[in-house]
Amino acid sequence: MILLCSALVVSGYAASVYFRPNPSQFTSSTPSDAGIRIENFSYSAPGPRPWELHAPSAVVSESLDEVALQQPQVIYHGGEGGKISLASQTGSLNRKSLSVTARGDVTLEYKDYVFRSDEMNYSHEKLSATTSAPVSFQTPDLSLTGRGMSVSLENEEIVIENDVKAQLFNLRWVESKGRLPM
Repeated sequence: MILLCSALVVSGYAASVYFRPNPSQFTSSTPSDAGIRIENFSYSAPGPRPWELHAPSAVVSESLDEVALQQPQVIYHGGEGGKISLASQTGSLNRKSLSVTARGDVTLEYKDYVFRSDEMNYSHEKLSATTSAPVSFQTPDLSLTGRGMSVSLENEEIVIENDVKAQLFNLRWVESKGRLPM
């Protein structure tokens, strides 16, 4: 009887090892970068140069450091009540560096100035927005295109880096010889 029970135990163990599924055959149905989905996402960066980020939809990584954004809008509150708005189709927020990358139909607006590009990177540490992509700039009196742009919020300076082309509108001549006031 003991011999029969021992044979059954050994046979059962052998069968379980032989028929046991291989764990490497299983794949997770959840992506490794999955996180928490948030509707009506908002984030604020306090300090002397505050800004706000809003998005209808966001996915926060499990580490809580990266946020993937749908239709993000960043509002930067500058000096003297000025407000700069950056909007795009998609983007990402790195919470450690407080940087925002905007992609797809990026629009940067300040008063009646409008910049457009396919991508823009904002660094809170440097207080700057940059892109190496083609850019366009529109005002009521100027249309400008180029490639690459850097915006220094601290210095209130905009530099279009390459291939700059401009058209001026609504010029008023002040001298009889048609010279611009300079």
